[in-house]
Amino acid sequence: MNPSNEDDLITRLTRSWTQPSFVRLGLGHDCAALAPLSAKALPVLKTDALVENVHFLRTQSPRQIGHKAVARVLSDFAAAGAQPRALLVALGLPHNFSPAFLIACYAGMQKTAQAFGVALVGGETTRSAELWFCVSGFGLATAKTLCSRKGARPGDSLYVTGTLGGSGSGRHLRFTPRLPESQWLVRYHYPSAMMDLSDGLGKDLPRLALASRVSFRIHQKQLPLSPRTTADHAVNDGEDYELLFTVSKKRSALLEKKWPFKTRLSRIGEIVSSSQSSDSDGLILRGFDHLLPIST
Repeated sequence: MNPSNEDDLITRLTRSWTQPSFVRLGLGHDCAALAPLSAKALPVLKTDALVENVHFLRTQSPRQIGHKAVARVLSDFAAAGAQPRALLVALGLPHNFSPAFLIACYAGMQKTAQAFGVALVGGETTRSAELWFCVSGFGLATAKTLCSRKGARPGDSLYVTGTLGGSGSGRHLRFTPRLPESQWLVRYHYPSAMMDLSDGLGKDLPRLALASRVSFRIHQKQLPLSPRTTADHAVNDGEDYELLFTVSKKRSALLEKKWPFKTRLSRIGEIVSSSQSSDSDGLILRGFDHLLPIST
């Protein structure tokens, strides 16, 4: 049965979402309100859009689309060394939307959010030419755990988690945000700089280098390639959602010895002085850019 109005649709989409005790005002209110923060907590904010025919197709699994909408935001919290707490979801609805499809999308959102202890606390619904989701997140970090793209220094080792490439085969709908790995890394103060790989190593590594005012060297043979993926696709296709981070050379061996996760950890190069040119070991670094035509 189709929803009779907007309120009915929102109720159907969110009826199974529970509100944790730290949510003082949540679904059904004009604003969300959370329990007071501790004196040492820093609020961390993030928003990410997922647009039909750009980030997903309506022929793909709606649960996986919902997962991706939430997991992209959680991946950015991982990159910042922060712990996500609450999400707001804005929804753009075309005239031909399917209520069953949307309910399945929200089920995917719910499963992923609950797996990481995150609450849905509100949002917005509007008419649109295409289907889209815009997920905004609120989380916490401390001055000691908050990470950024700045901070990499010459001599630092360059690492990535997991494998690179495979977006074209659907990996971008099934990835796991590296929140546990991130929390462990910042707890023991390993990263000097960190970000997630959303636009590909070819786009994101130069961003990290620019923010840190350094250059880099990549060793192509050390790139952890996904199955049936070339090095070119691995660095340029984007949507890996793995962590890219730097660690001081003197702590690299300890990191590799103490790494407690099954998630693969690869040292792919090192940071060098900005007086030197970056060396991509023969790879052309492009990555993904929303403002440029998609290359084939």
